[in-house]
Amino acid sequence: MSLISFSRDKFIPSDEVSLNVRGNYLSVTRGYQVFTFFKTTNNGVPVFLDDHIDRIVRNARSMKMNLSFSKQDIKDLVYKTLEKNNLSNGECNVMIIFAGKAPDDISGLISSQEVDLFIVTSQIKKYPKECYQNGISLGLYEYERIDAEVKTPYTYYGGMKAHRLLAHEGPFDEVLFISNNEILEGTTFSFFIVKNDTVITSKLDGRILGSITRKNLLRIMDIQKIDHSESKILIGDLKSSSEAFIASANRDLIPVVSINNNQIGNGKIGPVYKKLMSLYQQEISKISI
Repeated sequence: MSLISFSRDKFIPSDEVSLNVRGNYLSVTRGYQVFTFFKTTNNGVPVFLDDHIDRIVRNARSMKMNLSFSKQDIKDLVYKTLEKNNLSNGECNVMIIFAGKAPDDISGLISSQEVDLFIVTSQIKKYPKECYQNGISLGLYEYERIDAEVKTPYTYYGGMKAHRLLAHEGPFDEVLFISNNEILEGTTFSFFIVKNDTVITSKLDGRILGSITRKNLLRIMDIQKIDHSESKILIGDLKSSSEAFIASANRDLIPVVSINNNQIGNGKIGPVYKKLMSLYQQEISKISI
């Protein structure tokens, strides 16, 4: 399927979208870029778009970026981009990017120029059915991201290193970050356990990304009156957990059956996961423009 994206000021084939080494020097060489990533549903409707726009604009402001567009401008451009694509027979992934341009100063660190805007569509990535049916394994990696609440390229270095070591070339499916015996988040996902019939996830305290999937899952649990808590998760808590699962924009929820080769609960998909996965999918299935 051929896809169309928005690049700076025009619509072009997604395969032709690129950053210029000189024109986008701060983005390419300094990581001066923020982005957000989501999928579409119901033949091209973006999932939780307002939340994603709110976060990327908030991240951009924390990076002192100069924006020439409003939240409504971004939203309108996302819809225009999706209209350029035929999604009647399938969905796509979408990434909004604010990319820094050339620097003004001798040190090559500062630019007064307005950042470039990209809305990049790509083929949707579907995880194997076996992951949802049988669960996955996680490895533990000692690492805490800098400025974790900002979704920017430089915060993903540790994730790439961890995944290469423990998943890509190692024995696990995915990797969790830990710091001083505390579980924080995954390389590209949020993490949840079920303990004493309560769903627990780490606090949003500046040490983890403000995941949009996490935010909406917590909202769903509020509405459905499902016991949940945002609190510290220690490695020792895994032994007394009956279930665990991960959540992200392109995965939805995937059950976890073992961590560092230690079985979670009875090693099978649990009832809380099944209920939350059903509720989450119901939620995104009713999203409309």
